[in-house]
Amino acid sequence: MKTEHQFANLSPFFSPKSVAVVGAADNPIRLGGRPVDYMLRYEYGGKIYPVHPKHQTIQGLKAYPSLSDIEGEVETAIIAVSAKLAEGVIEEGLRIGLKGFVVFTSGYAELGEEGRVAQSRLAAMCNEAGAVLLGPNCLGCADSHSRLAASFTTAMDTSSFSQGSFSLVTQSGALGSYWMAMVDRQDMGFSKFMATGNEAGVTVADGIAWLAEDDTTDVIGIYVEDIKDGDAFRRAALKAAACNKPILAIKSGRSAAGAEAAASHTGALAGEDANYQAFFDQYGIVRVNSLSEMIDTAKLLIMQPNPRGRRVAVATVSGGAGVMLADELDERGFTTPDFSEQTKDRLNEILPAFIAARNPLDYTGGVAGDPEFFDRIIKVLSDAEDHDAYILFNGLMESIAPQLVATLKSAFESSNKQIGVVWLGASEFVVSELEGAGIPVFADIPQAAMAFERAAQWIEGRDRANQRQQLTHPAITPSPQATRVLPEVRATELVNRLCSLEFPKSCLVKSEQEVSAALANLKFPLVAKLQSADMPHKSDHGGVALGLDNEPDVVAAVKQMTSIATRMSVDFDGVLIQEMAPFAHELIVGFRRDPLFGPQLLIGRGGVEVELRPDTASAYLPLSAADVKAMLEGLDTGALLSGHRGGPAADLDALALNLSELSEGFLASPGVIELEINPLVLTRSGRMLALDALAIVKPENSPAAGG
Repeated sequence: MKTEHQFANLSPFFSPKSVAVVGAADNPIRLGGRPVDYMLRYEYGGKIYPVHPKHQTIQGLKAYPSLSDIEGEVETAIIAVSAKLAEGVIEEGLRIGLKGFVVFTSGYAELGEEGRVAQSRLAAMCNEAGAVLLGPNCLGCADSHSRLAASFTTAMDTSSFSQGSFSLVTQSGALGSYWMAMVDRQDMGFSKFMATGNEAGVTVADGIAWLAEDDTTDVIGIYVEDIKDGDAFRRAALKAAACNKPILAIKSGRSAAGAEAAASHTGALAGEDANYQAFFDQYGIVRVNSLSEMIDTAKLLIMQPNPRGRRVAVATVSGGAGVMLADELDERGFTTPDFSEQTKDRLNEILPAFIAARNPLDYTGGVAGDPEFFDRIIKVLSDAEDHDAYILFNGLMESIAPQLVATLKSAFESSNKQIGVVWLGASEFVVSELEGAGIPVFADIPQAAMAFERAAQWIEGRDRANQRQQLTHPAITPSPQATRVLPEVRATELVNRLCSLEFPKSCLVKSEQEVSAALANLKFPLVAKLQSADMPHKSDHGGVALGLDNEPDVVAAVKQMTSIATRMSVDFDGVLIQEMAPFAHELIVGFRRDPLFGPQLLIGRGGVEVELRPDTASAYLPLSAADVKAMLEGLDTGALLSGHRGGPAADLDALALNLSELSEGFLASPGVIELEINPLVLTRSGRMLALDALAIVKPENSPAAGG
């Protein structure tokens, strides 16, 4: 039985000893006929039991009227009957001890409430009996190693069903079919395929966790539209990282706005797609934009050793192509550093005078008349220690392709560097020979650069994920239906309890008569800010007055804000009089409890235009001071905080420590739903000051309470 602490046992879907096909058809193009045809065609080694009440044989196999009539033990059933029959079939299967059900049948949660109820019954039945359910409304699964084909995808009509080490778990059956066809046409083969459908039972997280320990899978591809259990997804990602299994993810809905409308800027900035991206970055999942990009990256990861770094040597038959490659690599965070003196010396021994020993290396079209020249260059690059990988650009040259291919194959055998080849107009011979030897061939320059970038992201992400293996991850709790906003003065008290961030000197007044006493401890110029839980964005309603240089101005501002509160009928906590501080740069710092992945920190450029030109970084808690500092340095604004062109420089270590302490306080304060400081400014003297704060809390929390 699957619990919240366990992942599903997927052996009934990948290596069952026997499979029944309920609703089997003699016609191999019918929904119930395809899996029978495919398993016969691809020589599935287990027993196949077609089930149909009106047939004695199906596709040459003995057929049975029902599951109970089968003579022999059945482990897994493929359900290809209507929704009105499927539930009874599963009940029957559970009575005779089946362990898994692949449910093609549609007409469940995708159709509305009645379907959701029926789907819940299927899930409850299987869970109670300790059986696993794939679907309903799914395309099924396949395993090239056990030769199981429990699917009706037409990709298997022409598939070679060849064995490989690339597996896919997908929430879209159609995308999965295209993937299977594409990897087959590129002679990659596949290991396992699973379409999860409505995910009443098996989820993408279950698939990841199973494949992480699968000896025949080296790379895991996933397509996701919606994740419902963020904790399970996190645990699966951590398991894959620990097992050194890359996850390449397509996540649809990139442009969808966040579903949550919050009172804070943080809630607006932390949209759904940004939350997924933050999670992927933190837990070692590499996001790709298409099936082609996924396959290109998988080829590099499967065929080549892991990247050692981001220094790349480029060797090309075309000078222009070399520049293009260097540009693409630079945009993706790689360097093409000049060769060391030792490498230059070795190259100069073999290069003619008109070729410069520099990176990118343009060995020119002269190689067409002297293939051994190419051989000598590649040997130097393979041995050199001044770069971590190299990419070669070639085109056409079919007449000397065998010699060039032999050179590359020999170089790869003697080197532990990543090698990639862009060969425009490559013949089938070139591609099959190179990729058969483990050297990926890319159709063009952008594809190669992108694959190298994704491979580097995998190593970097895996290391980040493994650093989080031993952390205690906070519970993911649903957001309360009712919340309330704390005015700035109360939110400031909360921040002061949790960390050492500095706020400007201030004083809260309730009336004009209190202004004179308040000014005794403050220095002009001042700002006056209306304090009301009903007005989180004060400036939008005239609730902020800046540059107050004398007492009459302050009195007038307090009078005006009291009038605004009365006119708008909002709760009125008073007016905060605060010293102004000239500043050079401003940030927003926000904490929120994401309902899918848990407590989250967002840092970005601050101020009133924060939502117009977002420059943000986000990550899930817990976070160390080093983690927070990396977030700060990763912002476009980060360079400005470090004293760009002689400007004021923040003490980023101290700031990161403060924000790390604040994150710990937020974790320990479940009654605080959101906490925001906007802006947090860098003054011209180099101080970091929090000028405004906002908190959203559960209704039962006292104004200054956090727990």
